[in-house]
Amino acid sequence: MMRAIALPGIGIVAFFLLAAAPAQAPTPLVRGYDVLISAGHEGRPQSCPRFPTHHCNLGAAGERAWTPIVADAATSVLRSHGITVARLPADFAPSYAVRAAVFIHFDGAIPACSSAASVGYPSAGDRMAAQSWKRLYGRYFHFGFHPDNFSVGLRRYYAYRQTRASAGAFVLELGEITCPAQRAWLAPRLRWEGALIAYWLGRLLDKGHVPMPQKLSFAKRPANEIPAQVPSMVR
Repeated sequence: MMRAIALPGIGIVAFFLLAAAPAQAPTPLVRGYDVLISAGHEGRPQSCPRFPTHHCNLGAAGERAWTPIVADAATSVLRSHGITVARLPADFAPSYAVRAAVFIHFDGAIPACSSAASVGYPSAGDRMAAQSWKRLYGRYFHFGFHPDNFSVGLRRYYAYRQTRASAGAFVLELGEITCPAQRAWLAPRLRWEGALIAYWLGRLLDKGHVPMPQKLSFAKRPANEIPAQVPSMVR
């Protein structure tokens, strides 16, 4: 529908030329993948100039090295079981229509050991799937969880706008990398965490018969390092 507008200083010919100009093409939507997996902060700061609307957040110390390891492990397991994956860095274009999308992160906090794991998602319809991840991961990760979507960064994660995920889109914060006790637990388990995410996604999509990874042992955390429920530096 076209409506009349006032265009001071523009002649009638120019008006009709403007009205007839083609609209800007919509952002392409990539289809054909079951899952999108993005490694938080991967590719930055090199990618930042190409995505000026994204905050060029470099993550907690060491996070950019860890998230690709988890993302690659999850991708490898899923692909080996017939589940197609768009494996992406932190900043990407265009947009994707998938069944599930996962954005992998680790948290950082000041003071150290004041944070934990957490889950974010854009829609209340994703809550049940998020709870299933927390139940699964919570069997092994004994440092606790923040409430779902406890921060704006989790509720309004920038890449939600670039995904249409019919079974849900999720930011998975896997623990606090700046807490020595959590870091010590996480460091030898990065590929295992990727395999656990793959197992969870296979169950979520009911596809691929992805196996549960072998259980790994962990040392019990000191009582004085139980995380407090305080805001953390979530992207």
